[in-house]
Amino acid sequence: MPVLIVLFQLNAHNNLSLERRYLVIAFLFSWFGDLLLMQNRNDLFLFGLVSFLLAHISYIIAFMVRIQHAYIALMLYILSPKLNTNTEETKGLLVPVVLYTFVVVGMTYTSYLRDREAPGFWTVFVGAVFFVLSDSLIALNRFVMPLPTPGLFIMFTYGLGQYLITVGSLQVADKNVKIC
Repeated sequence: MPVLIVLFQLNAHNNLSLERRYLVIAFLFSWFGDLLLMQNRNDLFLFGLVSFLLAHISYIIAFMVRIQHAYIALMLYILSPKLNTNTEETKGLLVPVVLYTFVVVGMTYTSYLRDREAPGFWTVFVGAVFFVLSDSLIALNRFVMPLPTPGLFIMFTYGLGQYLITVGSLQVADKNVKIC
């Protein structure tokens, strides 16, 4: 792995900055996982597994940089430089924010994968989008630039998102439920 890391670094001129960063992180976690698992010790197995889990997550981030219109890649691109600065405000937040971003985008994506013909499909999906918008506003306000009256916009998009998810979920169970 160290040879691959050096080879990559010497030849990664055309890779995007975020892509390059997360590929190196993936290589490093893979190497660390290899070292842990080569010890053939039961007490290190879980650490090796976590190391490879982090390597795979880093690969996903790196690969998503090339996907056009990928919300998660955009959010990580915007937040990553801020989260990588080792200030008191952002110290230790990179991994939790990245994991949370995956989860919230995964929630929205799974809401989209539901049966589109079912009552309430679009209501739930739009609600999930508003929920992501709310979290995006929180991240934007905290890590990128202060927003005017952030609480108003965050709580409006959050409340609307939760409301639409609730009503849409009820519409799936009862076709007579209306959006009020």
